[in-house]
Amino acid sequence: MTVSNSNFGVNGASFQRPSSSSAAFRPGTSRKMSSLFPNLPGFRRPNTSVGGQPNVNGTSVIRFNQNQSLNYQNGIMMISTSIRPSTASATPEAIDSFKMLDSQHYQKDALHPDDMSGRYSLTRQRLDHKAKTGISSNLVVGKIGRRVVPATSLIRSGAGFPRDGFIGGGNSVGSEEFSLTSAYTASPNNLAPLPPVLLFQGYYFEDIIESQIEDKRIHRCDIYYYTEDGSVEIIEQKTENSGMPQGSILRRGKVNGITAGKFRVGENVEIYARSYSIISCNESTREYCRNVLNFPESALRSLPWPEDTFIKKNTEKMMRETGFGNVNRNRKMHPQKEYMEALLGKPSSMTDLGSFLTNGQKCLCFDMIWDDTQKLYGDVRLYKMNFYLSDDTMEILPVHSKNDGRDQFPKLLKRSKVPKDIHRPEGAKYTWQDLNIGKVLNIYQRPMTIAAADPFTRKFYTSKGMHLGNNININPSVDVHYERQIPPYNGFGSEEDSLRSCTGSIKPLPVKKEFHYDKRGQVIRFNARLVSKKSEDKNRRFVIQYFLEDNTLAIREPPIRNSGVIGGNFLRRSPCKHPDGTKVKCQDFYVGAILDLNCHRFLLMDADEWSYRLMENDHEGNFPYSSFERLFTILQGRADALEMYFTQHRELNLINFQDLERCFQAIGPKLKKQELITIWRKIDRKNKGKVSFTKLIKVAKGVPIHVSIMG
Repeated sequence: MTVSNSNFGVNGASFQRPSSSSAAFRPGTSRKMSSLFPNLPGFRRPNTSVGGQPNVNGTSVIRFNQNQSLNYQNGIMMISTSIRPSTASATPEAIDSFKMLDSQHYQKDALHPDDMSGRYSLTRQRLDHKAKTGISSNLVVGKIGRRVVPATSLIRSGAGFPRDGFIGGGNSVGSEEFSLTSAYTASPNNLAPLPPVLLFQGYYFEDIIESQIEDKRIHRCDIYYYTEDGSVEIIEQKTENSGMPQGSILRRGKVNGITAGKFRVGENVEIYARSYSIISCNESTREYCRNVLNFPESALRSLPWPEDTFIKKNTEKMMRETGFGNVNRNRKMHPQKEYMEALLGKPSSMTDLGSFLTNGQKCLCFDMIWDDTQKLYGDVRLYKMNFYLSDDTMEILPVHSKNDGRDQFPKLLKRSKVPKDIHRPEGAKYTWQDLNIGKVLNIYQRPMTIAAADPFTRKFYTSKGMHLGNNININPSVDVHYERQIPPYNGFGSEEDSLRSCTGSIKPLPVKKEFHYDKRGQVIRFNARLVSKKSEDKNRRFVIQYFLEDNTLAIREPPIRNSGVIGGNFLRRSPCKHPDGTKVKCQDFYVGAILDLNCHRFLLMDADEWSYRLMENDHEGNFPYSSFERLFTILQGRADALEMYFTQHRELNLINFQDLERCFQAIGPKLKKQELITIWRKIDRKNKGKVSFTKLIKVAKGVPIHVSIMG
């Protein structure tokens, strides 16, 4: 801050220095003049009693060449002046008086920091601390509390500096070098060295989901660890044109569980659920970790940065944009701009000048056909192609007929050179030698056939020794056969109702629902669970009801307290399909079956008593796994094996359902759980849970259960 003596302000007060001709310099106005200027040591007020040129009262006046100014430096208001008396007009007495005034006010140095009568200079500060501590010049004075810090304890890279600790940035006073350890061990007791700040460099990954350019981005960070209080600060390095706000990620503060020993090169440090990979540190940090923290060399060796695809592509883009190197930018000038520059005198390309002078405005005209009937609503379109011989460019114009129902677009292709291969735009282009009647041209993925030519075009090709051939009839009668395609079901309404709207009738008849009156009210119910890897779905239970009268099903989920899932209707009553498109039928329902219903897999665990009886008494073959007649033929062939099994296992006098499962797993065949339930219900009619194995053998041999088979 600099305040001029001519117009300055202190503490909100404004002061204006009067001119030499004002009344302030007249006799008797010195006391009024002294109240206009601040009472600061060294700041000189106008004095009319000093010798110089005599005024009307006989006193001398000194003339000043320049103004004084106030400079705020290092917390001290200092006075700068280049005031010198004009020797041409001042008398020797006035010059001696000025020197005395200058020595009394401007050149006085304060001997104590609290002395405001003079200037407490930096030189005086160093001398005072030198006399107090006995250290020559390797000291730097801090701003806060005037602490004296060894210059060797400052980290010269700038990373080890506290942000507000020193005067003059990272430059230390003196040239003598000391090690970092000696700053802590050889320092006098009356010094207060500032603890160093450790700098580590690392990165973390960020997953990018909605981007085709990159799948992850690497954020480079500088991690500061303050050994003074164990606080951490993280600042992200700024990347050019990244499009992200960068800078301070974590403001300085303590993090639980984070100490200086956590930051090792090659290891990960987790701070607030974000993992930072440490790859490097600066030299002062490396020396501190080696000597104080006793880190091994393997934990201090720098690692390379990982490859970042975004930075790599961004660098390539900037090279193209800035013109670094011979990079082909593939920029094309707009035709209108090229034309305007040619009018202003800019020379154009001379490659086509000879062709232009030879052919001028000669143009070849062809009739073309584009057969697009393979696509939906496709048609046979007619076009005119004009090929300009001067620069081998072509334009294609649509031919509109009356009431053709198409918009009147003037051009399909503007005048330009057309490549033969659109995947190689810089490759070969079409020329007049490539044009012939009957040839198919690939005009930007549109196969267009040349059908006819005008007389001028035929005459031109005849002069070149080429025969175009006969014209093709461009108005053929094409019989188009339309095949009705049924669109897929979109989920709105019933599928039968959607199919009814595809019959072509303006007033479709209502759908006749399939209903079996002889099975009215017949419903089979199964307990089921979800087949899922999610832990929250393991305890969920469902009741699946299948209505035989109209082949529909409904799913309900009984509410369970404190489960976090709201029970109720899981699927309303409606017909369902398998993933392959076939309808779900009653034959698909049996204990142990897995059903895929609306992207959910259900395992049928058991059924109620009414459902078991309905399936066992069905004689239409709808439930083959509950038919005992079919299972009796299987048991007859395994009767001897059953006797042999229970002879070997005499301890199994009374068997349960699990023993029955193990028996058929041992002797075969492998039966489904519904078939085993049917056999068990046949031998355990009273539902006791345990029966004699002889009943199973009697059922297998066709002997009534009440008749004894033991000899």
